Amino acid sequence: MRLAYWMYEGTAHHGVGRIANSMRNVHAVFHAPQGDDYVNAIFAMLDRTPNFPAMTTSVVSGTDLARGTIRLPETLKQVEERVHPDLIVVVASCSTILLQENLEIAAQHAGLQCEVMVYDANPYRMQEIVAAESLFTDLVKRFAKPQPRTERPTVNILGPASLGFHARHDLISLRRMLKTLGIEVNVVAPWGATIADLRRLPAAWLTIAPYRELGLRAATYLEEQFGVPALLDAPIGVQPTLRWIERLRELLAQAGANIPMPPLTAFSLDGMSAPSAVPWMARTADMDSFSGKPAFVFGDATHVVGITRFLRDELGMPIAGAGTYVKHQANWVREQLAGYVDDLLVTDEFQTVAARIAELRPELVCGTQMERHTSRRYDLNCMVISPPTHIENHLLAYRPFLGFDGADVIADEVYTTCTLGMEKHLIDLFGDAGLDLPEKVKAPSTPEPAPAAIAIESPKPADEPVVAVAATPAAPAPVAPPAASPAPATPVDPVWAADAEAMLKKVPFFVRGRVRGNVEKYARQRGHAVITAQVLLAAKEELGA
Repeated sequence: MRLAYWMYEGTAHHGVGRIANSMRNVHAVFHAPQGDDYVNAIFAMLDRTPNFPAMTTSVVSGTDLARGTIRLPETLKQVEERVHPDLIVVVASCSTILLQENLEIAAQHAGLQCEVMVYDANPYRMQEIVAAESLFTDLVKRFAKPQPRTERPTVNILGPASLGFHARHDLISLRRMLKTLGIEVNVVAPWGATIADLRRLPAAWLTIAPYRELGLRAATYLEEQFGVPALLDAPIGVQPTLRWIERLRELLAQAGANIPMPPLTAFSLDGMSAPSAVPWMARTADMDSFSGKPAFVFGDATHVVGITRFLRDELGMPIAGAGTYVKHQANWVREQLAGYVDDLLVTDEFQTVAARIAELRPELVCGTQMERHTSRRYDLNCMVISPPTHIENHLLAYRPFLGFDGADVIADEVYTTCTLGMEKHLIDLFGDAGLDLPEKVKAPSTPEPAPAAIAIESPKPADEPVVAVAATPAAPAPVAPPAASPAPATPVDPVWAADAEAMLKKVPFFVRGRVRGNVEKYARQRGHAVITAQVLLAAKEELGA
């Protein structure tokens, strides 16, 4: 386990915590040393719900090990008395699993009234996604019971869960579309579901499971064992949402339900306008300026496929590259993105992804919080489209990624991300519109505290060289390349002179890194130890950089 590095997925008991914290009257007990209860703090911070995480740590100490004491039975009794759950899921952490203790026997000795499930989430064989998916599937297999179908057409929605990426908002979007179609929801799980709800899953006419990472296996099981058809597509984008609605109606028609298609305006927030403004916006001058700008997409399987297709098919942006860290879904992603990308990057090492971004230098990066940090290093535009995330991606406002509403949100993210990048470039290029503070501010006569300083770039010193570049010269004179310095025996990295740095600042920041690298390569090849404005212009003339 590479705990010294950033990881795209959490540990196995982090995945178990996602399921337990999603469901009602279900509690997770971690058999772990003190310190492994860090997951509680993560859920309390990111989930942004009024309830405490449904997780308790049964602490294993060195003294207990020396005495042969196991505190798990006592912890289970305390949890039952305090929480009164229907089910307690017991799981060992990565440290205590090495002890090879029989937790089944320890749980039986507790003598609980509620049901106890000891889940083998071996952290050396699985991480967050597989652990969460496997536990949820096991719960569905354990509790789903054969029963008559509901009288009216109903659907299950599987997949929304604690710490899911925009999961609460996606659920609202799905509910809105289903309500517009006149379809009721039977069960949503694991989010907000009880054990009794899991028993009712086979009563639905159809199961919707939009995420490849959670809910897929449970939906497949319900289809195989109980004949409940499954819709496994994610409606990300306008056209995919239209196809998703049509497929939903087809599957329900096969089950014997006739669902008429309402006018598209019925799916909009006001019930009168178009359900999404993306088709209109994609034809405007604002978005036209972004078509042709290459994008790189990386993240989980569901969002990488959906966002890649959305960027190219609906916004007209070329795809410079794409990849996923969900290795067991790599073949599906490769199949779905055939014709979109030639070489899919499959890795769970963020350094490898950072190297690919540095190589491609795309004008838009869509990724996780790690890609956001990488993009900041190279001055690239970045929007977060997949977990792992920062707290700012767990928003209170309605920001779905699924459905017509989600299409508008994604388009807004692309527009604001690229536009703010352009604004940064314009500020670099034209300054701050005369709002800069005077260099010397007279001290106040009274001993009042001085106001906080505003960080604004000060005017350039008068003696700093200024390079005037004509926008469209009538007949540009060819730039004579400067005399090359004798090539050193060992290539050294050239240094930038002040006049060259000033000229480089005129280049948009989101391609500045690529220009810098090309010019430095040019200088090394020709033996220039110092990059001056003359060297920069010569490189631009030869390389078109």
